[in-house]
Amino acid sequence: MKHYLFALLVLLTAALSVQLPAYAQKKSTGVALALGGGVNLSNAQTAGYYNHASSSTARFSFGFFADKKIKGGLSARSGFFYNGLGREHVVGGMSMQDEFSFFTVPLQAKYSFKNSPFSLYVGPQFSYLINATWRPDGNTRSLMTDQFQRLNVSAAGGLLCAFTNRFSMGFEYQSSIGSNLDKEYASNLPADTKYQLNAYSLRAFYKLSK
Repeated sequence: MKHYLFALLVLLTAALSVQLPAYAQKKSTGVALALGGGVNLSNAQTAGYYNHASSSTARFSFGFFADKKIKGGLSARSGFFYNGLGREHVVGGMSMQDEFSFFTVPLQAKYSFKNSPFSLYVGPQFSYLINATWRPDGNTRSLMTDQFQRLNVSAAGGLLCAFTNRFSMGFEYQSSIGSNLDKEYASNLPADTKYQLNAYSLRAFYKLSK
């Protein structure tokens, strides 16, 4: 199922890359649209049942983003993107990997500095968990989606740098607000158990409107 959903998102993004430029040219919308993608260097803050050696893992992130100018350098920022998160961890001397696939919608405030290529943004983002898998080795995947909350809220903030009118890059930090574990599942684990995903992201953006 994960592969079908991933393929669907790729097709959706490809379709949007064809359709959105025409939409973005409509001055009446006042919305700047951009396609973006890159890499998440993801990990998790854990405690209790999951409290063992953990390290970061690289996952992909891509989709489209929209900025609506409010006043001066202030804009509202939203979008829709695939957000891959996860972590590597060691149990009994064996290296394993947890992988999470989300659809994410940010609702953020963005401030662009006058006469500068830099802008900052910060705010919440809302995610739906497509699936979660555990990989004890390179050839085995086990679903563990039911152990985690389907709907998640995280806080995110980042810095954007515009190199041209259309091309920019951004560096972001995101962290789940509270534990990502399903409450019913977590109730059967030690009381101090926590699993909180976070990531540093590097993305490139191509603006569809001038």
